[in-house]
Amino acid sequence: MREGHTALGYVRTSGDDESDPLTSADWQVGAINAYAELRGLHVQEILVDADVPGAMPHEARPAASELERRVHSPRIHAVLVTRLDRLFSSTRECLLTVARWRDAGAIVHVLSIAGEPTRLDSPQGELLLALLAEAASMEEQAGDGASLLKTLHKRKRGSKLRLGEKVVRGYVVPDPVEAHAVRRIQQLSDQGKSLRLIAEALDQEGVPTKRRASGWSKEAIRLILKRIEEGQVPNLRADASVDA
Repeated sequence: MREGHTALGYVRTSGDDESDPLTSADWQVGAINAYAELRGLHVQEILVDADVPGAMPHEARPAASELERRVHSPRIHAVLVTRLDRLFSSTRECLLTVARWRDAGAIVHVLSIAGEPTRLDSPQGELLLALLAEAASMEEQAGDGASLLKTLHKRKRGSKLRLGEKVVRGYVVPDPVEAHAVRRIQQLSDQGKSLRLIAEALDQEGVPTKRRASGWSKEAIRLILKRIEEGQVPNLRADASVDA
């Protein structure tokens, strides 16, 4: 998938989610927009089902039904959602819908599965779908078809955050502020700017530091560039290879 491709976002809230800020409509919308910016995707619209319980089937939700209709447009290449259990009511529904949309040319991107953003046509996504297929029959017999979907989004214990990510209540989520700073540092470095000039440019532009220090230091810039070179960033230089 290359830059300029068009995506639809999907958000679901329910009354049971009120105590969790990561399930608010505003948070989900912000996370989807931040992810799309990092991936070079154009979000045509974010469709919202408000106060809809997770057990309600996909086709019974107003916004999800509209999403289903619009996904089959040749202009839609991706569906963006923060978590699988926001979009689907059961594992089997997830498997059937993902396959149907993939046949139509639209790939589901999940912002957090075990703390990692995942395209469901990637090797990691294919493995996940295989595991879901194995679990589907057991979940149905147990009467909780969404149980595995609900467990996929917790941060892996001991996993290391990459640049442009943060942890909120145990979940790894995009950090748009840090992602912007990292992207700007990369741009200035590619222009041949020295560490001192990069720090001065960030200060002049009002780009906040990670820990809200008084200003950017050469050492902070050096460490960020080192982490970029080591691949500790979801998508800067890696964009072309990830989205190809």
